[in-house]
Amino acid sequence: MYLSIATGEIVSLHQADDCTRLHLALQGIAIDGADAALRRAGLGEMRGHDGAILEVAALRELAERVATESGWSEAWDAMIRYAGRKGWLSDDGRTVEVHVER
Repeated sequence: MYLSIATGEIVSLHQADDCTRLHLALQGIAIDGADAALRRAGLGEMRGHDGAILEVAALRELAERVATESGWSEAWDAMIRYAGRKGWLSDDGRTVEVHVER
Protein backbone atom coordinates (compact mmCIF):
# COMPACT_ATOMS: atom_id res chain seq x y z
CA MET A 1 0.00 0.00 0.00
CA TYR A 2 1.08 3.54 -0.41
CA LEU A 3 -0.08 7.10 0.03
CA SER A 4 0.28 9.65 -2.71
CA ILE A 5 0.14 13.42 -2.69
CA ALA A 6 -0.12 15.36 -5.92
CA THR A 7 -0.12 19.03 -6.82
CA GLY A 8 -3.56 19.70 -5.29
CA GLU A 9 -2.31 18.54 -1.86
CA ILE A 10 -4.86 15.72 -1.74
CA VAL A 11 -3.67 12.60 0.10
CA SER A 12 -4.82 9.36 -1.54
CA LEU A 13 -4.39 5.76 -0.46
CA HIS A 14 -3.60 3.12 -3.09
CA GLN A 15 -3.44 -0.68 -3.05
CA ALA A 16 -4.71 -1.03 0.51
CA ASP A 17 -4.70 -4.82 0.28
CA ASP A 18 -0.94 -4.94 -0.35
CA CYS A 19 0.60 -5.04 3.12
CA THR A 20 4.01 -6.05 1.81
CA ARG A 21 5.14 -2.47 1.24
CA LEU A 22 4.43 0.99 2.54
CA HIS A 23 5.67 4.30 1.19
CA LEU A 24 4.67 7.83 0.25
CA ALA A 25 4.68 8.92 -3.40
CA LEU A 26 4.96 12.62 -4.22
CA GLN A 27 3.86 13.79 -7.64
CA GLY A 28 4.78 17.35 -8.56
CA ILE A 29 4.45 18.73 -5.05
CA ALA A 30 7.00 20.49 -2.85
CA ILE A 31 7.96 19.07 0.55
CA ASP A 32 6.21 21.87 2.45
CA GLY A 33 2.98 21.24 0.52
CA ALA A 34 3.22 17.50 1.21
CA ASP A 35 3.85 18.19 4.89
CA ALA A 36 0.81 20.47 5.07
CA ALA A 37 -1.37 17.87 3.33
CA LEU A 38 -0.30 15.06 5.68
CA ARG A 39 -0.86 17.21 8.75
CA ARG A 40 -4.26 18.44 7.51
CA ALA A 41 -5.35 14.83 6.88
CA GLY A 42 -4.15 13.77 10.35
CA LEU A 43 -1.86 11.19 8.76
CA GLY A 44 1.58 12.44 9.77
CA GLU A 45 4.35 14.75 8.65
CA MET A 46 7.33 14.94 6.34
CA ARG A 47 10.84 14.29 7.61
CA GLY A 48 13.11 15.99 5.13
CA HIS A 49 13.05 15.13 1.44
CA ASP A 50 13.34 11.36 1.72
CA GLY A 51 11.07 10.35 4.56
CA ALA A 52 7.77 10.79 6.32
CA ILE A 53 6.34 9.83 9.68
CA LEU A 54 2.83 8.38 9.46
CA GLU A 55 0.28 7.89 12.23
CA VAL A 56 -0.31 4.14 12.43
CA ALA A 57 -3.89 4.31 13.75
CA ALA A 58 -4.99 6.91 11.20
CA LEU A 59 -3.41 4.99 8.33
CA ARG A 60 -5.01 1.74 9.46
CA GLU A 61 -8.41 3.38 9.73
CA LEU A 62 -8.07 4.76 6.20
CA ALA A 63 -6.87 1.46 4.75
CA GLU A 64 -9.48 -0.66 6.56
CA ARG A 65 -12.26 1.27 4.83
CA VAL A 66 -11.18 0.07 1.39
CA ALA A 67 -9.30 -3.19 2.01
CA THR A 68 -11.09 -6.22 0.60
CA GLU A 69 -8.73 -9.18 1.13
CA SER A 70 -9.68 -11.76 3.72
CA GLY A 71 -6.97 -11.85 6.35
CA TRP A 72 -6.19 -8.17 5.80
CA SER A 73 -5.99 -7.40 9.51
CA GLU A 74 -3.40 -10.13 10.05
CA ALA A 75 -1.40 -8.88 7.05
CA TRP A 76 -1.52 -5.34 8.45
CA ASP A 77 -0.30 -6.53 11.84
CA ALA A 78 2.55 -8.44 10.18
CA MET A 79 3.54 -5.32 8.23
CA ILE A 80 3.66 -3.24 11.41
CA ARG A 81 5.65 -5.92 13.26
CA TYR A 82 8.13 -5.98 10.37
CA ALA A 83 8.45 -2.19 10.57
CA GLY A 84 9.16 -2.57 14.28
CA ARG A 85 11.91 -5.13 13.68
CA LYS A 86 13.50 -2.80 11.13
CA GLY A 87 13.45 0.15 13.56
CA TRP A 88 10.87 2.12 11.57
CA LEU A 89 8.19 2.01 14.26
CA SER A 90 8.26 4.51 17.13
CA ASP A 91 8.85 3.09 20.62
CA ASP A 92 5.20 3.62 21.51
CA GLY A 93 3.97 2.10 18.22
CA ARG A 94 2.03 5.22 17.27
CA THR A 95 4.06 6.21 14.21
CA VAL A 96 5.94 4.52 11.40
CA GLU A 97 8.70 5.97 9.26
CA VAL A 98 8.32 5.50 5.50
CA HIS A 99 10.44 6.43 2.51
CA VAL A 100 9.36 8.89 -0.15
CA GLU A 101 9.27 8.11 -3.85
CA ARG A 102 9.11 10.82 -6.48
